[in-house]
Order: sequence, then C-alpha cells, then structure tokens
Amino acid sequence: MNYKHYQKSRDKAWQILIDYNIRELPISVSALCDRMGIVLRLYEPTDGNDGCCGIRLGKPRIYVNKNCSPERRRFTTAHEIGHIVCGHVGKHELVNREPSPDDNPIEQQANVFAARLLAPACVLWGCGVQTADDIQRLCGISRQAAEYRMERMKILYARNKFLISPLERQVYAQFAEYIEKNKISPSISPAYPLR
Repeated sequence: MNYKHYQKSRDKAWQILIDYNIRELPISVSALCDRMGIVLRLYEPTDGNDGCCGIRLGKPRIYVNKNCSPERRRFTTAHEIGHIVCGHVGKHELVNREPSPDDNPIEQQANVFAARLLAPACVLWGCGVQTADDIQRLCGISRQAAEYRMERMKILYARNKFLISPLERQVYAQFAEYIEKNKISPSISPAYPLR
C-alpha cells in the first residue's frame, strides 16, 4: 500500500475518534454505527466473508457474520466503517476476511482504518503497551489483530515519532484521562505537554 492511501485511512480513523468524541478503549463499534447513522446487522453469510457493506434505501448498512467471535465482529465492523468513510462503497468489489499482505489496496486501506480506529497508536504508546496481550486486553480485538498491531507498534517505538500530526495530538489529548488510568509501563511514554 502506498503511503498516501495509508495516511488517508489513518487520518480518517483519527478524525472519527475526534468527531465522535471517543475517549476510551475498547471502542463500541455498534454505538459508533448508531451515531454515524449506519445500520448494523448480523447475518449468516454463504460466501465465506466475515462482513459486507453497502447502501440500501439511502442508508449505509453493514452486515457482519454472526458466527465470528465478538472480537472478530468488532474488527469486521470497523473494517466496513472504513470502506464507508473512505468512499469505497459502490466503487469497488469488497471482500472481508482475515487480512493478508496480498489483499488489494482497498482492503488494505479498510484494515488500516480498522486497526487505527480500534487501537490508536498514540493511545497504546501513552499506555505503554509492551505485548499483544496488552493490546488485546485494552482494545478488545482478536489475538491475531493484536499481534499485527504489536508488530506495527514495535516499528513505531523504534522510530519514536509519536504526536507529530495535529490530528494525532488531538486524539492523544482526548484520551488523556483514559491513558492516565490505564498505564501499563510508564517508562515508555514520557509525559507529553498538550498544547
């Protein structure tokens, strides 16, 4: 995935967190759908997908496989919200299943959006996460999603470039109380002056 598409998905996730005043993890994707005017339904797919989305009667709709674990359903819902807010609905053939490096760029964008919505890096950094278990516990996502996110966090820790974007700083400030109450390892994230 090129950086421009990655950045678009990441920034849209941050903007949703800001616009809907989300201040703690795990994020309730069903409540978020309600607030966004998205109809969310469970269904039993016949095509092997975990979820799908579209527009029906002028309203965005998300359908999620009822046989998946609650954690997987949350990620799938966030992934489908990503398709909606990134403008993919009606323009591309969309598939939702376990992420793969071979996924097309549209699916990768939705996965980036979902991961950044459910497990924002600046919040994880602020809490001082060290393991996939930390992420899974804080974010209510599947083990596999937490492992993917932890791999990315290792890269971000090595770069040590948190809170560069104004949007990221807003997310961090919005979650400040949550971060303070959920510190795992205070040595990772020094106090950052919020301006």
